[in-house]
Amino acid sequence: MKITVFHGSPRKGNTYAATQNFKKEMEKSGNIEFTEFFLPQALPEFCRGCFLCFEKSEQSCPHTEYTMPILDAMLKADALIFTTPVYVLQTTGAVKAFLDHFGFIFIVHRARPEMFGKKAFVISTTAGAGTKAAMKTIVTNLKFWGVNRIHSLGIAMLAGNFETMNPKRRSKFEKKLKKSAERFYKEIISGKKRSPYLLTKFMFYFSRSMLKKETEADTADSRYWKEQGWFEKSPF
Repeated sequence: MKITVFHGSPRKGNTYAATQNFKKEMEKSGNIEFTEFFLPQALPEFCRGCFLCFEKSEQSCPHTEYTMPILDAMLKADALIFTTPVYVLQTTGAVKAFLDHFGFIFIVHRARPEMFGKKAFVISTTAGAGTKAAMKTIVTNLKFWGVNRIHSLGIAMLAGNFETMNPKRRSKFEKKLKKSAERFYKEIISGKKRSPYLLTKFMFYFSRSMLKKETEADTADSRYWKEQGWFEKSPF
C-alpha cells in the first residue's frame, strides 16, 4: 500500500506527533510505503495567479519542478493524508499555497480519474479551537479534486502539547487516532469505491454542460474532457 503524506508545517510539533501516531497504528495492520512532503519546503513558491495552468496546461506553470513530482506522487498513491496545525483559526499559509497550485485538477477543469477512487484523511491539532475551519479548507478542495471519500480528525488539546494534556483527554484522542487509523486502513485495502459526494457529482454535470459550449473555442479544459470521453459518459 502506498500513501502520500503532506505535512502542513515544517515544525515537528503536536500535529506531527499525532500524524506519527496515526501512521504507526496503520502500520500495525500491514505494510505501507509512506511518501512524505513537508510544506513549504516541498513547494516553496506562492501561486502567481498567472492562469497558465488553466489556459494552456499544468506544464506551463512556472513552478513545475515542485508541482509535477507532487502530482505524480498523489496519483500513484492508494491514499492521501493531509495534516495542518491551526494558525489563526485556519489552515497554515503553506497548505493554502499548496492548494492554490492544484486548482487545475478541480472537477470543473481537468480532474484526474485516479482521484475518483482515492481515499484521504485530514488531521489537525490546536491548543484551543479552529480545527474544523482548518480542515474544511482541505476537505472542500479534495471534494473538488473528486476524491472518493475523505475522513478527518481534529484534536483540541487545551494544552501546549501532548505531554501536558489532561491524561483523560489524551487517552481519549489516542484511542480515536487508533480507531481512525484502523478504519482508514480497512477502507483502503477493501478497494470499495463509494458513490461520489453530491457536491462532486453536481459540479461534474454542471461543468459538462458549460464545457460543451466551449468545444468550438477549443480550450485546454474542453480538449481534456473530450479526450476523457466525459461529454458522452460519466466517470462515476
